[in-house]
Amino acid sequence: MYGKVCQIWNRLSQRANRDFIVLFGDDILLLDNGWKRNIEECFTAIQSNNPDLPFGAACVAFNDISFRGFPTFPVIHRFHMKVFGRLLPKQFVNQGGDPFLFELYSRFNASKFASVKLKNTLGGDSSARYSKHEINWKGQVLRLSIEILTERIKTLNQVNVAPTGVCLDIVIPSYRTNNSVILKRIINLRSTLRAYVKFWIVVDNPDKEHLHEVKGLAEEANKSTFKDNNYFVNVVHYNENRGASYARNTGYNYSTADWVIFLDDDIVPEPHLLEAYIGSIFRYPLAKVMVGMTELPEPMNNWTRMLKTSNVMFFFGISKHYIHPPWGVTANIMVKGSRYNHSVQFKHLYPKTGGGEDIDFIFQMKSFHKLDGCVVGVPGATVMHPWWNNSNVCYNQIWGWANGDSQLITEWPGKTYLTLPNWVESMALLGITYLFFLRKALYLIPLLQTCTCIALVDHLIKTFAYYGSAANALPTKKPTFAFAHILFLAFGASTVISAQEVTRLLCIFKRHSLFSFGRRVDWCDGQAQTEILNQKLRSGLLFFVYCSLAYYFFQMRV
Repeated sequence: MYGKVCQIWNRLSQRANRDFIVLFGDDILLLDNGWKRNIEECFTAIQSNNPDLPFGAACVAFNDISFRGFPTFPVIHRFHMKVFGRLLPKQFVNQGGDPFLFELYSRFNASKFASVKLKNTLGGDSSARYSKHEINWKGQVLRLSIEILTERIKTLNQVNVAPTGVCLDIVIPSYRTNNSVILKRIINLRSTLRAYVKFWIVVDNPDKEHLHEVKGLAEEANKSTFKDNNYFVNVVHYNENRGASYARNTGYNYSTADWVIFLDDDIVPEPHLLEAYIGSIFRYPLAKVMVGMTELPEPMNNWTRMLKTSNVMFFFGISKHYIHPPWGVTANIMVKGSRYNHSVQFKHLYPKTGGGEDIDFIFQMKSFHKLDGCVVGVPGATVMHPWWNNSNVCYNQIWGWANGDSQLITEWPGKTYLTLPNWVESMALLGITYLFFLRKALYLIPLLQTCTCIALVDHLIKTFAYYGSAANALPTKKPTFAFAHILFLAFGASTVISAQEVTRLLCIFKRHSLFSFGRRVDWCDGQAQTEILNQKLRSGLLFFVYCSLAYYFFQMRV
């Protein structure tokens, strides 16, 4: 039995003949007098707040100062032994028993930290005297235990008591330095609705000063807010930069919550963010993904006006346009916890800085759950996202998105459609034709003339299409040369879209994916079939124009 602490606890608890059972180790120091009375008062308070629960259907944990926020050494009532016949499921060896009990009763709003303190001199968050044996209890083991407890409460009290406790974690990948003000605002989020909330700051930066700063922030928050009882900040780090997808997976898989909110470390959340998301849980019980509202500041210079004109950030605010959005950005989104869909993870093939991984993740969630309308927009869950690169020109961001987006074509071929080549693909076809079939100096000049005209035609059409949006992006006070300014913004917006198109083509060549040539991702995932038809018709018309230009210039040389 050496090292099989959970099995030892099971045997001892079955022999116990008392109302309350506490799981102590032989290496703890009790720091407060009257701890028994305090524990009993906690059980009474839980029952008074949940009159439909029988007395004892609860779990109260000590405040372990050596491992704050973790429910070490929980206390349970003999009611638990009556329901389950044992303290812990037989799968447990020596790890996970205490958080399991706390998580089980938190689904019924019946878990609580006592104010009395103790100190664990060995083990805890550090090394133990035996080899630690972890099991994955947060999936089926927890689910079955919740079902058993629900059914037993119904039998005893003749009342249908659903596990309505909200267990919600917030995962924040943190790479940016000197952003403690924003992180502090995120971890100070609170809700007037009762919920069990843990924050997971995953430090994806090997900078030691940054790690020290984040840990200090978490320690300060945990000391000052422990009276809130249901909020705690965890810091995870691995001393290197592995990218946004890895960081999000780390927090996602550490979490035992039913719901996980992903927030970026540069967003500023509205104070009511948690209430908006918690409310949506009850309004949409079948939902698996909740897409929040990610706003950007008003444009402040020509570059930000070009971005607004191009509408490249449309999906940041998708929740105000769709009740059931096709997907949403991971700067602000809530999804079912990994214990419900452990095989759904952020894929590491996407760029470290992000791009495409959010779409892929939600496509995975849809495929896993196979439910219509499982993605829901929550426009009330609002955050403010800053302009990239301090509002300065940042084509690198545009290229990164396009690089990730291009991966979706091969990852999700069923969510793509074929069009005729666009302007840059048409130029690539001309270049390939010249290299392999013509390769004569006679045809070089018409090749260059055709490519130049194709690029000009495409950008003229885009500039004309963006003219109205560019006019709306101007400040209220119109400049003297408004027409020229509008044309400049419209043309700049066309270069933003063109940068994406060029990048996607280069990525296709880099991956030698002939299948991806001429293919487009259905960003609306079947919800905008008319737009797809329009896109196909436009591509056919433009390709005819490009072919006509090529015929004209090459015919002149024949």
